[in-house]
Amino acid sequence: MAPRVQDIPRTLGSQTIGMTIQTVASGHRSSRRHRHVFQEEILIVMCGTGDLLLGDSRIAVGPGTCVNYRPDDPAPHCFESTGAEDLVIWAFGNRFAHEVCLYPDEGIAFGEGLGADAPLSEAVAISWTEDRRQR
Repeated sequence: MAPRVQDIPRTLGSQTIGMTIQTVASGHRSSRRHRHVFQEEILIVMCGTGDLLLGDSRIAVGPGTCVNYRPDDPAPHCFESTGAEDLVIWAFGNRFAHEVCLYPDEGIAFGEGLGADAPLSEAVAISWTEDRRQR
C-alpha cells in the first residue's frame, strides 16, 4: 500500500517551500530508499512507530523524532511503519525544479526537470562539469 501524501504548500500556492504529510500504514514504507542531490529535508514523526532505514542501519522512531537529511549525505533513506497505528511524518524541504533523486536499490535516478527515471547503468560520465567551466 502506497503512503498517503498531502502536499500542503503546493495546495496553498507555494513555489519554493515543500512540506508533505506522509501517512504510512503498518508494514509499508514511506517511499523507495533514496537520496537527494540538491534538496535538504527535515522530517518529524508526528505519531506512530517505525524504523528509519538509513544506509544499512535501522533506527527506531516514534513521536517527536526529528531527522535532517543534507544533500551531501550519501546514505539512502526512507521510513518503514512497524506499529499498529499509521506512521505520520511531516516532511519539509526545498522545492527545486532541477532536483535529482537517486534510488540505489533500483539503480535509477529521477530528474525532476525531466519528469522521468533514468537507469544509472546507462549514465555516461563527462568532463564538462560546472567546476571545469569555471576554470
